[in-house]
Amino acid sequence: MKRMQLNIGLFAAVIGLAVAVWVGRDKPEKLPPLTPLAQDAVTSISIAHPGAPEIKLARQDGNWRLTAPVDAPTDPFEVSSLVGLAELDVERSLALTDVDQKELKLDPPQYTITLNDQVLAFGDAEPIKFRRYIKHGDTVALVSDPPSAALDADYSDLVSKDLLPKDARIQRIEVPGLDVDRSSGAWVAEGHSDASTDQLSQFVNAWTSAHAMWNAARPADAGDAGKPIRLVLADGELDLRLIEIDPQLVIDSPAYGVRYTLSKADADKLLALPKPAPTPPPGAAPYSIAAPTAENAPAATPASDAEEPTDP
Repeated sequence: MKRMQLNIGLFAAVIGLAVAVWVGRDKPEKLPPLTPLAQDAVTSISIAHPGAPEIKLARQDGNWRLTAPVDAPTDPFEVSSLVGLAELDVERSLALTDVDQKELKLDPPQYTITLNDQVLAFGDAEPIKFRRYIKHGDTVALVSDPPSAALDADYSDLVSKDLLPKDARIQRIEVPGLDVDRSSGAWVAEGHSDASTDQLSQFVNAWTSAHAMWNAARPADAGDAGKPIRLVLADGELDLRLIEIDPQLVIDSPAYGVRYTLSKADADKLLALPKPAPTPPPGAAPYSIAAPTAENAPAATPASDAEEPTDP
């Protein structure tokens, strides 16, 4: 019994020592974020890839806009990936004098992103945890590899997936085989005098809310490929090109240099008036459920069919 008590005491002492070591262990130092900028302080961004046009963005009246190589509205989700670099967590920081910049592909860098005046030079990714080397000032930070879609040389991901600006006021829509216009004050479909107000409203609203599933760069040799689509807005015009409908609806924006890919189902909404609501046959009364009356109320159960009371 005494030996068992001794063993239990020794075991408890070992557990206590292990807990003390765990609690008192050195915790990794929390390093400052990648830059001293807060995300809401970032007002300009540039992305420079070797051999590619510089991509520039600016925040105007609280909204981000692409200013080079084209002027275009931006996708908030994609831009947030760039702005988030300002406060990116640093897992390890190395002095510039302690690394071989050529070996880490920092001299020259693979590409450079500048947030306001903070220059971030992107190098290689280490092969174990695939963390990225980023040179900032006189240090090299090791960080979790940021998402690449918004950082690459193709700016099309940064362009808004909405085909029309949020505040667009449409005056006319011309798609292959259909012209819809409101110059007279009310929407009219040329050659479709029987089109209802509801059909026209659905068609116009479909364009107002048209949204691509993804963007891609428009091929440099696209030229005049596709059929023309023209939208007259209160403050200008938007000229697009219909490339294909199957297997997905594909529409080009020559002005932005972007190819939008939408759902095939959107073709029925954006390229034709919706089908009219079915007309009931002549003389058919609208379906309804009549309220109970003396004439149609269910008959009472005859007394003879009712269950006889049972004597106790």
